Amino acid sequence: MIGFSRNLTLVIIFILLSLMPLMLKGEDGLTADNKDKLKDKELASKNRGDNSQSMKREKQAAVDPDQSIALEENGQEENISNAVAKKPDIVYQQRTLEQTVSQLPEVQVVAVTPLPGMGQPLENLPGNYQLAKGETWLRQEEFSLPQFMERNMASVNEVNLNGNPFLPNINYRGFAGSPIPGTPVGISIFYDGVRINEPFTNNILWDYVPQLAVSSMEVVPGSNPIYGQNTLGGAIVIQTKDGRRNPGSMIQDYAGAWGTNDLEFQHGGYKGKWDWFLSGNWFSQEGWRQQSSSYVKQLFGKVGYHDDTTGTDIHLEYTGADNLLNILGPTPLDMLQTAGNSMIYTGPNPQQDNLNLVNLIASQVLTEEWTIGANAYFRESDFSFNNGNIANNVDQFLGFNYPLDAQALDQNGMPIPAGEWDFGNINQTGAGARIQAQWDKKFDTMENYMVAGASFDWSQNIFNSGFYPAAMGPNYNNITIPGFPFQQQFVVPGFSDFVGLYLTDTFSPTPWFHLTGALRDNYAQMIIGGFGVDNNGQTVSLSAAERFHQLTPAAGFTFQPLRAFSLVDPQMEDLTFYFNYSESFRAPMPGEIVGANPAIPVILPIAQLGDPALAPVLAQTFESGLRGSIKPASLSWALSFYRTIISNNIVFQNTGHSSAGFFQNVAAEQNQGIEITLSGNYKKLGWFANWSFLEATFQAELFLENAISTSVPVFPGNRLPNLPEQMFKAGISYQIFPRWLISADFQYYSSRFLYGDWANVYPMMRGFSVLNIQSYVTINKYVQLFAFATNVFNEFYAGAGMISQNVFTGAPNGGTIVPFITPGSPFGIWGGLRVTF
Repeated sequence: MIGFSRNLTLVIIFILLSLMPLMLKGEDGLTADNKDKLKDKELASKNRGDNSQSMKREKQAAVDPDQSIALEENGQEENISNAVAKKPDIVYQQRTLEQTVSQLPEVQVVAVTPLPGMGQPLENLPGNYQLAKGETWLRQEEFSLPQFMERNMASVNEVNLNGNPFLPNINYRGFAGSPIPGTPVGISIFYDGVRINEPFTNNILWDYVPQLAVSSMEVVPGSNPIYGQNTLGGAIVIQTKDGRRNPGSMIQDYAGAWGTNDLEFQHGGYKGKWDWFLSGNWFSQEGWRQQSSSYVKQLFGKVGYHDDTTGTDIHLEYTGADNLLNILGPTPLDMLQTAGNSMIYTGPNPQQDNLNLVNLIASQVLTEEWTIGANAYFRESDFSFNNGNIANNVDQFLGFNYPLDAQALDQNGMPIPAGEWDFGNINQTGAGARIQAQWDKKFDTMENYMVAGASFDWSQNIFNSGFYPAAMGPNYNNITIPGFPFQQQFVVPGFSDFVGLYLTDTFSPTPWFHLTGALRDNYAQMIIGGFGVDNNGQTVSLSAAERFHQLTPAAGFTFQPLRAFSLVDPQMEDLTFYFNYSESFRAPMPGEIVGANPAIPVILPIAQLGDPALAPVLAQTFESGLRGSIKPASLSWALSFYRTIISNNIVFQNTGHSSAGFFQNVAAEQNQGIEITLSGNYKKLGWFANWSFLEATFQAELFLENAISTSVPVFPGNRLPNLPEQMFKAGISYQIFPRWLISADFQYYSSRFLYGDWANVYPMMRGFSVLNIQSYVTINKYVQLFAFATNVFNEFYAGAGMISQNVFTGAPNGGTIVPFITPGSPFGIWGGLRVTF
């Protein structure tokens, strides 16, 4: 719990920061007396400040938001095309409540590259892009950005095997953006032009992302080659706030269920050509399960220089995080039924994450047609984990009261320690740069928009892991055994380089037809050293050098038939059909190359998660659809069909009860589906709804491992685990009175197969639905009270699950085969205060 003294100290610091504009007061200073001037400047400089279009493109605009789990027998999202509201970015001290929580912010352009500031109108681009603006976080008050995505965006579901709200798997169209090393990741994440997938295994630590500092988040569909390495199913592009477009101060604190306290602040402003922005978050939660506390500290700062006359824009920013999270993992269903939902399987499982990121971003308008942009960054991440596990070779658990070194028997009937306390550390240092040029040219009635660029990313990784033989305490926590030393398993230094050259061009021969093509040349190199210990206890050299090269294209078009055939229908004149084909690839990462040998199982922080040379992964996506709006009803809609074919996907295979295992390729998989999105508003009412269907299957015959068998036959058509076929999401907000707004959102997910059930032979996890509500009351222009509740009907459901053996209830012969699940969070309610000035 955050102490009162720290809260008071931060409040005092924040008040001092808010006085900075008064000390710097001048013609352009931010004060309460120049609000009209601020609005005018904000609107006048928006396009130029974003550098998202060249000067002549300013005239273009995009389109105007029971106690056991039931098992079945085996037998808003704010879509860009849905955006219709006409409000600029949030300015806290100048907005009514209705404006602050507006569901459908204005969207003019969408990003076409990872760098901030370069984009096009949606009508030019093929694909079902989705966008959310920063003010929407304030409407739903999620603990983390992935929770917002899971509750609002089409084709996104959360798979939280970790059991921690800051470290869930986010799946988009069946592709994972996961914090767990060993999960086959297929989404690339960009943060102000910096790729933040961790360089050792491609995982993404969501607790590093400072949610309050996020200005916008865009989901780019398909295997877009422009976004490079790992964009198999899509990319997420995050852009942060600055003081020029987010002036003013805000501080909020809320508390409630599970010992939660969250203090957040932000302050932004500008004077003349200079601007600044600062935000921070101090979050603590004891959690509703055993040993499930979370402590998150995030800091973001940015200083910028902007000159409208010369077209120069430069920002230097810092992102830092220091977090301590507990990773619970799934628990056997029979233990949850007898001991309650808060029960865990083994522990303790703490994880410590630290981040320091410095990023310099610049753009320069050269002429009316040419703009150049670039960034350079340095990043240091330190990731340490402890996992209390059942020992890998336990066949029969005898009991807690046996000698510490003989609580279990192995397959030969010999007494052994029952536990294994795994330790590991991944230290990652990275640096890189990106430069690109934008050419925006008009030829009579035709237009052409081109971006060409190059990127370079370098990283150095040091991976250490090992374990203590341990005993199991009565509370299922591992305890050390005197006289049993630490056993080092891996010491692996490594280096990686990624180089990319890319080009994207959109040619518009008419106002109603747009052709888009893209090409990227990818080069990847990994150099690895160090050693590992094999299953026989022998030390083995892991030195290796791998190089990969791949050329990936994309091509598509958009077509507006009503305009093309001069069919005048003002209600649906923006009706658009689109088609796109795209390719992307990812090379095996250093952590995967290290763990590619089944004889040398690698220890990763996956805590009972059930996931030779490795081939690179190639994804090919076909997508087509329709989108449009019905203007009198303020209704926007989109319909999309997609199919992605994946070759040589890399998966992690467990070798027993512990978190040890190895990586291997899967020859062929396929993800295909449908997305339907709707949104609209009427007077004081705003709403959205989306439905998505996903069929994610294996497309080759192979054998995979799980915690039960070393040879599970898999056939084409078997479904991938933890992915629901159907998802439905809806939300509504209504301004009851001028000072009181209420909102609610609802999610439904259909049944899913358990992780490790590769052959689809075990009962499935049943589908579930969740309702969340929020309420906001504005006291005056400075103070707002808010409350929010999740899982209002307290439904018991599984956030994720796997098939494994419960050795505590399975004596003799290796344990009882049962579903292991991570129970979803129960009903919780929180309330807080927000002050803006």
